[in-house]
Amino acid sequence: MSISPTTGMSMLSLEGTPTMAQARFPTQSPRTSPSMSGSERHDDTNEWEEDEEEDDDDSDRGVISSPSGFRYDISQLPHKTQQMVRGLYHQVSTPGPPQISLELCGIKEEDDAEGGFFYAFQMQETVPCSIRIGSKNSKTYSTPRCECPDARYRSQKPCKHLIWLFDKISKQALFDHDLEASLTLTEYGYPEQLQDPFDQISRIRLDILADDLHCDIFDPDNDTSDPSRSRIQEAREMVAALAGVQPQELDTYRPDLGTSHYTSPIRRGDLEATLFSLLLSSHSLSEWVRTELESSGPAVEPFRAMERRVSRILSELETYSSSLQNTPATSVRSQKEKTVEGPRDVHWAATQVQHCVRKIELLVSRGSDPLSEPARASAARSLVSILKAVVSRNVDSHGGDTPDDRNLFMRLVGNHDTGFVYSALELLVDQSQFIEELEGIMELLGRHGAPTTYVANMRGLISRMRSHKTVRHAANAGESSRRRSQTPPMDEPQVPPPPPLFVPTPTEEEGPKRTTPVGGSNSPQFLTPELPSSSRPGRGGAARGRGSTRGATAGSKRTASLGSAQDSPRGSKKKRVRGT
Repeated sequence: MSISPTTGMSMLSLEGTPTMAQARFPTQSPRTSPSMSGSERHDDTNEWEEDEEEDDDDSDRGVISSPSGFRYDISQLPHKTQQMVRGLYHQVSTPGPPQISLELCGIKEEDDAEGGFFYAFQMQETVPCSIRIGSKNSKTYSTPRCECPDARYRSQKPCKHLIWLFDKISKQALFDHDLEASLTLTEYGYPEQLQDPFDQISRIRLDILADDLHCDIFDPDNDTSDPSRSRIQEAREMVAALAGVQPQELDTYRPDLGTSHYTSPIRRGDLEATLFSLLLSSHSLSEWVRTELESSGPAVEPFRAMERRVSRILSELETYSSSLQNTPATSVRSQKEKTVEGPRDVHWAATQVQHCVRKIELLVSRGSDPLSEPARASAARSLVSILKAVVSRNVDSHGGDTPDDRNLFMRLVGNHDTGFVYSALELLVDQSQFIEELEGIMELLGRHGAPTTYVANMRGLISRMRSHKTVRHAANAGESSRRRSQTPPMDEPQVPPPPPLFVPTPTEEEGPKRTTPVGGSNSPQFLTPELPSSSRPGRGGAARGRGSTRGATAGSKRTASLGSAQDSPRGSKKKRVRGT
């Protein structure tokens, strides 16, 4: 597509040249106070610094909360830096378009032949600024560095851009961190718990992280960068959400969006296509719309994002496997840069898929409020889809010494019972609408083979879902029977009540009459996650194959055949289930 702005990103540096989006839509940030013009804020006065009297809610003045939910201990930072951090998080939490948005990221090679590679992130504020994160052996960027004026000319360390970016990266890399525990912010702008930022990004892989950060990937062979597939999909879902499209109709909504090559973001006579183009052209606008949408909407709903991320990971695994046999000449350079991060093999894919499943489990169990029914259904749908995708890939992706090195299914399910997916589904046993899909997965497990404990736990999960469905149907039938018992017999005439003599008109003081009672059908209904009973396997317990039990059963005890014993397709003599 050609609608993304070209910003001269080949060096990812601050040159002061406005982007195409800025040239077309010059605007002043609505967050700038009318009483503080640009001429009144310079040099010694930083707009990110806050008055010490503000934001005094925390009993501990050394701890501050970021918009992502993390709490940072900034007591070790200089007083002026503490003021800047408080002002930064105060600004980004106020309504209106964001002052900072992530625009581009990429892998670049230092000019020095022996310098190695570094990650470059470009954020959009008033003018683009570049952040460079090198490895520990980098001669220039072993310490993260920003090219903004505060860092270059005012010796601001760390600057607001480093703190903002590392907060976003930490949210993805430290997803299992307890939000009640504080992170220690260092003088480099990232928390101590992140350890080596370059290494953390390498483990995730930059293009996977870019999807989570909603930014595009820099193309080393071109000066322009087209919107990523993830941003195209997200923009289409945003437009659908604003158009009132129902989630079940989302997949069929405006398939032309994302396939047309628009030469201009303005499409006369087509407001949806115009908004779609503007969302892709302006990262700031896209971030603003994203924050304004309901958290349960398809465009920003986290469970769909995890499902898409797993799909992307599996696609990367297949691409990597194909590249081992045939590498097109046009992608030699991009393949070289990807190898800097390490191979996208079975080991990497398995780790990332497990992280996605764990994120879904944490969202279900750790939420500040119980999930709504649609959100619980979406979480269950994503988990079942991920499990089905893994179980369907019982093939060797590439070479390796053991099946775990070659086969994603064998690593996650076939040879080990680590509670993959079913431990998260244990929190969603009320979602009985997925029983048929799970039974289909059990048939695949019967053909491929799996540890006996894994099969037993999956059967127990399906049984509890079925029991929950029966209880729910019985309760609905009882409620229906009670409603029918209150209905008068058909042979008795039903006399309607007399109409009121007059209908009172509400006065201005009274305001309009409420037509829907508080707490009625329009109020959100929350379901508490069902806790495992004493007969069900606990988290990390031996019944789920963890610890010594897993060592005794993983890869050695396989499911027994319901019929006669047969050898596995791989020549193994272990018994496998041939059905459910």
